[in-house]
Amino acid sequence: MTKAPTTLGEKLASFDAHAPQSNTFKWLRKAVYLLLNFILLTSISALLLWWIVLRPDIDPTVMLIVLPALIAAWLLVYYGFGGREPHALLANDRLGFMHDLRLDAKTAIFDGSNIYHLGHEHGFDARPLGEIVNQLRDHGYRIVCFFDANIFYTLSEHGAFPSHQAHSVTLLEDIFGLERDEIYVVPSGVQADKYVLESLKHLPISFAISNDQYRDYSKEYSSVMKDSHWRKGVMISKNKVELLGYRLPSPIHLN
Repeated sequence: MTKAPTTLGEKLASFDAHAPQSNTFKWLRKAVYLLLNFILLTSISALLLWWIVLRPDIDPTVMLIVLPALIAAWLLVYYGFGGREPHALLANDRLGFMHDLRLDAKTAIFDGSNIYHLGHEHGFDARPLGEIVNQLRDHGYRIVCFFDANIFYTLSEHGAFPSHQAHSVTLLEDIFGLERDEIYVVPSGVQADKYVLESLKHLPISFAISNDQYRDYSKEYSSVMKDSHWRKGVMISKNKVELLGYRLPSPIHLN
């Protein structure tokens, strides 16, 4: 009987539930794949050069049988041994905590850059996000906070740290009051939006904290957005912070 996945990594990973692979087996599998890939590509290239440069007199029929056979063998190795790429949520997780997120845990998924910009517009910068995180964490929620790759440059421009200071996760921990295994900075050139929505799609007990309504993704993620509970907006009025659609344990007032 197939065991149901209990973590995000188990749910997203490509694995044979009947034959779990040890690290040694995975290493050997990868080594065999690389070796076969090298041998076949080298053989195809060398055979073509040999035919064209040294033996152009050989019957083309023979080459038209041998070359396609080698190419077919390479494709079989490439798609059979190579396996599929890991899901982006796992592949780009530099800190390695997403794999172990439990599917039965309550998870609050922050669009960190979005909420930070809201706080900055009201003169509070990182404080609204940090205060909401603290309250939800105390309320039993697992926190995952996604940031766009330019978050470090944005914070530096706003005076959060000197421009010459090295960018590190520790800076985000200190500025936002986050734990190391709550921070996910997405790769440069992409927005955090899809990472937020993919997390919602695969974590069954979760909601997003963002003022972005993600209208551009409404068709692709219609199953995520099917009710009004999938996203909570944030409102700042004077010095009061509210998480819309959710009653926080205690009111947030920023001085």
